[in-house]
Order: sequence, then structure tokens, then C-alpha cells
Amino acid sequence: MTGHAYVGTAKRTFRHALIRLLETNYGLIGSRRVLELLAQDAEQLVEEFYPSPQRLKGGWMVFTGTKAKGKKSRPGQTVDEYELCTLPWPVLLHEDLERLAIIPETNKARRKWFRDRLVRLVEYGWDYPDGPVLLTVADLAAMTGLTTVQVSLLLKQARKETGKPLLTKGYYFDQGVRPTHKREIIGLYEQGLDESLIAKRSGHAIQSVGRYIRDYERVKLLMSHGMAAKEIEPLLNMRPSVAKVNVEMAQSYHPRMGRVHQTT
Repeated sequence: MTGHAYVGTAKRTFRHALIRLLETNYGLIGSRRVLELLAQDAEQLVEEFYPSPQRLKGGWMVFTGTKAKGKKSRPGQTVDEYELCTLPWPVLLHEDLERLAIIPETNKARRKWFRDRLVRLVEYGWDYPDGPVLLTVADLAAMTGLTTVQVSLLLKQARKETGKPLLTKGYYFDQGVRPTHKREIIGLYEQGLDESLIAKRSGHAIQSVGRYIRDYERVKLLMSHGMAAKEIEPLLNMRPSVAKVNVEMAQSYHPRMGRVHQTT
């Protein structure tokens, strides 16, 4: 009987308090098992969004990113429809400060310092053991004190110099139908790589890679019959910007086709 005296004490937990709150304040009276599962999920979210600060080193920041899961984004999709993940990020490490103390006080050296930190953040999220976690350009700007324009320019330069995709959330989910994705994928395709390897190198889903390649080949086929971009758009039910990019890429990789069949 002695142990029964501690039953009440043992139940003074976040989970039991949440179950009581759901029952009394929100009228969620029903299966106790369902309420327990809801409380369990809530506890897990607390663990994810409020990790123990004792584990953090100096210069690390707890920040919520987006898991690289799900399909291509659609118009009107809200932030809360994505799966989130909160973790510590290596924002400003001791070696960054040591390097800052010795680099020349020039714009070029300072840009390189910021660029390397951005690359580290993006790659850290992508290599996260539980699956890739993405940041937006705005996230990176807020974390580093840069503007979104500066982050975009520095990442663009880093992609060009390293050949790495360095995927942000917008880049991964293909927001805005950015032609850079298509150019990167078609460039690998024209080198003779298969779809699975292209998907791995570019960081895109193999379904997206296949779609880009099929669109490209359909455009090339119509161009081989003397059609220009404005004729191709309605036949393939393709947006003007998408048709234009595919025509430009075909002309770039096949100059003879570009000379014979000009866009109008």
C-alpha cells in the first residue's frame, strides 16, 4: 500500500496536465488512449522545438528548418503544411572568429568569410543524420545578419565555384519554377548521366528529374520540325517561361538547331 501514496505525485507531469487541459477546456472527452497519444505527440514536439540548451556549444543557434520531404510546392501552400525540424546550427564557431581576426579588411575577404559560413549551414542541414533539413534564404539571412539579396548572391557564387547544389528550401521545392534547376539537371543529362545519378547529384527527386528531361526532349523534338518557342507553348500546354528556357537550353547544347530554328 505504501507505493500508492506516490501515484498522485507520479502523475504531476506535462502529459497528464495536457490531457486534463484537453478534457476540461476543449471538451475533448472520448477515448483516453487518443488523448494520451495526443499528449505524447505534444511532448515530442516540445522536445524537438525546445532542445536542452546544456548540449549547445558557443556559436550554435537553435533554429527550426524544414525537412526535405514531400512533393513540389503548390500555389497557396502555407508554412505549417511542411514538416519542420528544430536543431542546433553551427552559425558562428570559434574558428570563424579566429579567421576573422586575421583576414584582410577587404570586401572580397569578408564575402568569402560569409560565403563559407553559409555553405557550412546549408550542408550541415542537408547532412543531418535523421534526414535533410532545409533553410530558406530568409532563414540564412536572419541567422548571419546578411540581407536576403546578399545571401542569394553568395550562394549563387558558391554553387558556381564548388559545383554543389547547396539546396535552400525554395530551391529544393522548386518554388517559382526557377530555370536554374532545369539548367543544372539538363546539363548533367547532356553529359550522359542517367536519371538516378542526376537526382543524387542535384538533390532533386527522381520524379522531378524525369519531368524536366521529358519536357526538354519534347521541346527538342518539336524544334527539330522547325517550330519556335511560341508555337511549342500551346502544343505542349507549357508555360511561356518554361518553353523559353527549354528552347534556350536546346540551342545551347545543339547550336545547329539554334541557328536553323530561331525563337519568335
